[in-house]
Amino acid sequence: MADKKNDKDKSVKKANADKDAIDTLPLSDIPLTSNTLKNTKLKKNARMETTVEIYSDPLSGSLQISPHALADFMTVSPLDQNIINSLAGLHSFDVYSLRSNLKRLGVEPTDIDALELSDDMKDRLADYCLGFIRPLVEKIFGQGRADLDNKDALQNILRDPNIARVRENLKVMSEKTGIPIEDIPNFFKEYSDVFLSVAYYRYSFESVGKDIDRFLSWVSEVQSHRDVSSSPKTLAQCRQVATAMRFLAGSIRERLDQFQSSFEKFWADINADSFRHLRRQVEENHASMGSVLCGLVVKISLWKKEFPDNAKGSPATRAKFVVTELEPGIMRLKDLENEACGKLGLGVISI
Repeated sequence: MADKKNDKDKSVKKANADKDAIDTLPLSDIPLTSNTLKNTKLKKNARMETTVEIYSDPLSGSLQISPHALADFMTVSPLDQNIINSLAGLHSFDVYSLRSNLKRLGVEPTDIDALELSDDMKDRLADYCLGFIRPLVEKIFGQGRADLDNKDALQNILRDPNIARVRENLKVMSEKTGIPIEDIPNFFKEYSDVFLSVAYYRYSFESVGKDIDRFLSWVSEVQSHRDVSSSPKTLAQCRQVATAMRFLAGSIRERLDQFQSSFEKFWADINADSFRHLRRQVEENHASMGSVLCGLVVKISLWKKEFPDNAKGSPATRAKFVVTELEPGIMRLKDLENEACGKLGLGVISI
């Protein structure tokens, strides 16, 4: 019984990890006619190409094929093939950008919770969320800062069993925001979803932040080696990747800071109109933020796996990895980031 429970726990944990991943799309909730296909998933590789992962095993490895090669492995209906081809064209598989992209493609998941983060991820984001919840609670409920130091205290305020006090708090909030009392529960739900998306993207970025710093040092060493510096083409490619990575990391930080600034403006003047403006600004950036972060996370994660420390690999091996795995698609990520920055009124950089 214990073994079965452990296997089930591992299966649930793996399913949650796939659901929360920025580079993976389980097909179990996609309206496909083939049950075999529903047991597969889409994954992005380091070149930002979408592959269909037929199976993955810790011992035998992973079998990933091109979406266009599916018919060589299984019977695929024209409808299923068209859906897979459409999904393969997406730049990111995070739940937030998927919401708008699937709607645009006319693909409706069979499970309404498919485009929600797992409870495991929401727990992981708790510390990030404190910064978004605390100012709102302070502004609306007027609680002292001593009561707002942890997520449990914040949740207790929002779930206050004192009905009279809850009603009074809701009345105060309605008066301050102009939001009708009956609409406030939905407001909290929508606000929670907006700040969770920003917390998720910040978490995804910070998961590779330190690795990006190490990568920039690593690629600088690669460029300085005589076997690389003596090849103008290889040297130029390494420099281009390093410059693009440095730009992407800095620009994403700036965009995330811009979101934080937008929340602070909202907290200063909380009302229905200011929330609609905040929500529109954040949601319009889901697709581009997801796209750029997906590329950055996938590339840096694979690099970290191949080069866990700066001593591994010869200069030639390192340079080959940069050219074959990191350079493909890197300029596309730069273009996507520049386009997003332009829409936010941030600086656009030519590389």
